[in-house]
Amino acid sequence: MNKQITIADLLKMFLQHIRLIIIITLVGALLAFLYVTYMVTPMYSTSALILVQNGSSFETDLNSSTSKSLSGEKVNMNDISSSQMLANTCSTLFTVDPDMKSIISGASISISVVEDSYFLRISSTSSDPHTAANIANLVANTAPQVFKKYFGDAGKVDTVEEANVPSSPSSPNRSRYVLMGLLAGLVLALAISFLLEIIDTTIKPGDDLYKMYEIPVFAEIVDFESEGGSKKK
Repeated sequence: MNKQITIADLLKMFLQHIRLIIIITLVGALLAFLYVTYMVTPMYSTSALILVQNGSSFETDLNSSTSKSLSGEKVNMNDISSSQMLANTCSTLFTVDPDMKSIISGASISISVVEDSYFLRISSTSSDPHTAANIANLVANTAPQVFKKYFGDAGKVDTVEEANVPSSPSSPNRSRYVLMGLLAGLVLALAISFLLEIIDTTIKPGDDLYKMYEIPVFAEIVDFESEGGSKKK
């Protein structure tokens, strides 16, 4: 009759191999740490912020318009709506224009509209922090020229915030890698412990024999050598 393994049996099994489980789990975490430290290239991200204004809002003072938008004060709704539409158009235009494409070619750049505004966030990612900042700022500085080429004096683009050189990488997340290594090591350790128990064909104590064959054990022969005693002749 096949032995039915209960949760209690599994817990007992894992406790018997607790040292092996701990070692393999820690090895998994260590390997993950070594991998993320020496095999994964750190990436740095930074961003610049530009403001897109349509023709009517172009006549207003830039600092006044920006401060009103950021503080939540009311400004002309037509100006806001038209500038938002223009910002959405520019977010696509700046990625397909030949002058821009020559700058961002081979670089990881994203240009997106800040939600419910007419600001464009130019995000740049690179393995070198200075390169990431330089590309983001170069795109921001080229944006007015590209805008004027297509829209003339119908509006204006200004840099509100330049990209700073990031001091720490944005990826990879070392803690996440180590945690994944711990979990992977734990799962592997539990699987190995279970497999070792399954392939173990040695005779078990009486309670285990009863569970396997449902035959009561009346007596056991003591192994004096394993118990530290001496054999009787």
